[in-house]
Amino acid sequence: MPLLMRLAWRNLWRNRRRTLITVSAMAFGLAVCMAMVAILDGFYTEIFRSLVTESVGHIQIHQRDFPAQRAVYHTIGGSAALQARIEACPGVARVAVRVYGAALLGAATTSAGALVTGIDPEREAALTRIDRKIVSGRSLSPQPQGEIIVGHKLARRLKIDVGSELVAVTQAADGSLGNELYQVVGLFRTNNVAQDSAGAFVHVADAQTLLGLNDQVHELALVTAPNADIGAMVATVTGLVAERPLLVRPWYAVHLQLQQLLRLGDASMFILLAILFVVAGIGVLNTMLMSVFERTKELGVVSALGLRPWQLIILVLAETLALALVATLVGVPLGLGLDGFLIWHGLDLRWFSANISMLGTTFDPIMRGEFRIGRIVEIEAGLVAISLLAAIWPALRAARLRPAVAMRVD
Repeated sequence: MPLLMRLAWRNLWRNRRRTLITVSAMAFGLAVCMAMVAILDGFYTEIFRSLVTESVGHIQIHQRDFPAQRAVYHTIGGSAALQARIEACPGVARVAVRVYGAALLGAATTSAGALVTGIDPEREAALTRIDRKIVSGRSLSPQPQGEIIVGHKLARRLKIDVGSELVAVTQAADGSLGNELYQVVGLFRTNNVAQDSAGAFVHVADAQTLLGLNDQVHELALVTAPNADIGAMVATVTGLVAERPLLVRPWYAVHLQLQQLLRLGDASMFILLAILFVVAGIGVLNTMLMSVFERTKELGVVSALGLRPWQLIILVLAETLALALVATLVGVPLGLGLDGFLIWHGLDLRWFSANISMLGTTFDPIMRGEFRIGRIVEIEAGLVAISLLAAIWPALRAARLRPAVAMRVD
């Protein structure tokens, strides 16, 4: 076997130009593929962070009819005790409560409809980082003080700023007219078009007062621990609330469009890798087939001297493996360099568009990559596998040569 390996390495460089061209093409394709996978991973990770981890949460709990009807009276009672029980559940990292109400916000001379969301400022900041999205003023106080923060686009429509007063008028849960006066303490920018244009946040206790709710909320949003099994966590939380008519759903049931988008991303990555592997396979097939044709007489001689057909197959496959490994030694460092550039500097798309908008959310036009060692291993394993697969035909051709016929080939 060591002799076959030495022969394979020597044979690989007998036609240096062809070998170098094939290695260069495979290495370049490997590096570009690593860079493309990194940028796609980074992009979809950013989408997931924006729309799931810092928005809907990994798991949501509602009264069964609330998601379909969004009625203000479809609430979860005893929310404080329920929240404490869920927070004590292993695997749950954070829990935030929310109250929703459509209201008419009125300023001194203007008014506009808005979705007023009641939040616990400290818990919401740990989940959605709303405190880091304040562009003017400050976030809500930990205790209810009649404060409100407003989307920057909504503030422009209402012609208000930090320090202004807003009146909120809405229909309460009991059918009465709810109205409260709030002071604007901050303006936020979330990159969520709907929230920035028609969203406002108040303390959950202030929202409960406005809507005529007691210890009731519309939603509990959960963020699980890293690498937690979402399906298993849904089953666990469902067991905790089994005695109540509540609906427990994972993020992919809440945000179906995002689930479809991420599936499309997986399909795009599969197509990208398939193209790389097909091109690499064709290159390897051409190189090894030409190598076998050129060495027909030589292979006939070594076969006549006692080299068995299975050893000829191993010889050709060993040459192919060496070719793939050389391409790896060149392509992986080049790909890591491209990954590093994409991670630290990103791909600037401002020449194409000032903002990238998707699913109602705008993203930074500078797309950054994400490094995953598993992706590199998958790409390299796939490249080696497709190279060996492509070399089967040339290897079988070499094994089927009849020594008497092959030695007469010029």
